[in-house]
Amino acid sequence: MSMLDDIKAAEAAADASKKGAVITARNMLREAEDNAKQHADELVVQARRAAKDTVAKAEAAAAVKAKSVINERTLRDRAGTLKAREKVPAAVAYIVEKVVV
Repeated sequence: MSMLDDIKAAEAAADASKKGAVITARNMLREAEDNAKQHADELVVQARRAAKDTVAKAEAAAAVKAKSVINERTLRDRAGTLKAREKVPAAVAYIVEKVVV
């Protein structure tokens, strides 16, 4: 074999090696992209689950607070009603006094 044949054979081997490396790199890249997408999908699922949990906790806390506020206002309204009822006899007496007299 001549030197030219040796060079051509070396170039052919280099091209084959290069093609193999490109294919391997492409496959590795594809696999890495698939793994990254799968990981990203898992993160999205976890984030959605965490968001649902957070919203549920916030709604529960809001319901407790709303109930507390309603109870507080109800007590305040009852107190105002009792005060007003205490003044009714005096108001009626005043009105009767002014109308009758």
